[in-house]
Amino acid sequence: MIRDFLAAYDFNLPLDDAAVDPELPLVRRRLASLASSEGLDGGYYEAQELAEAFLDAAREANEEIEDDDSPARGWLRGVLARDLDYQREMFEEVCELPLADAAAHLCWLTDLMKRRVDMARPIADILGQ
Repeated sequence: MIRDFLAAYDFNLPLDDAAVDPELPLVRRRLASLASSEGLDGGYYEAQELAEAFLDAAREANEEIEDDDSPARGWLRGVLARDLDYQREMFEEVCELPLADAAAHLCWLTDLMKRRVDMARPIADILGQ
């Protein structure tokens, strides 16, 4: 019975729940909705990379680094230059927010995506895959 349940497990359940949770800020609901169409690993790693780039940018802003060629700005430009749809969509959701807020929302999504990925291995082990 458990095997049957796990064989049909929907890895998007946490994302789907977050996408409609009225207790969450709209930006987080929208990020969760965007993420639900992404693969387990790719979705996690792309969210993590963008979150880390925003965290670095927020640190630089706190240190009053305003150089257009700063490491964090260069990293963020590099991430966006790859023109990956998912990262571009996440960026568009948070780009108007203060850097620290954007980073916090992206870190929230990264944590949610990590928990989603973390379910894959135990389920595969139980199912013998």
